[in-house]
Amino acid sequence: MRYFLKEKQLDEVYINAENDLFNSPLIKFKKCRFWRKDNVPNLAGIYALFNEKGELLYIGESGNIRERMNEINRTVNHSFRKQFGHIEYGGIKSKKKFDDKVETLLDNYFDKNLHVSFLPINFGRLEIETYLISKYQEKLYNSIKKRK
Repeated sequence: MRYFLKEKQLDEVYINAENDLFNSPLIKFKKCRFWRKDNVPNLAGIYALFNEKGELLYIGESGNIRERMNEINRTVNHSFRKQFGHIEYGGIKSKKKFDDKVETLLDNYFDKNLHVSFLPINFGRLEIETYLISKYQEKLYNSIKKRK
């Protein structure tokens, strides 16, 4: 049996996933495990980060969205936090966290302004993430990924 989608079918998958993700409720981000437990699915999928105005900032995928939302709190573990801290607050990129001033600014921004939406997807999430990043690259803090 072959599992091969024609281009039109693939476009439909991408467009439906995009609509579903962007029409999912925007949930105010909180740096709290109870927030993650109550609001974030313990499933594979894609997620989008938005500012307080509802403007798209970042698109990501994960084998476990709940665990990934925990990692966004640590600069060493999440590329959005690294990119945002570098671009918006002049943080020096490294394999470690930023200095305390930049980390505090990031924590405050996330606490006051960050919103997320999620779309559980158990198959093809990497392809959908890549499609969305390519489509919205000019608006995003995503670094350009080199995918195989």
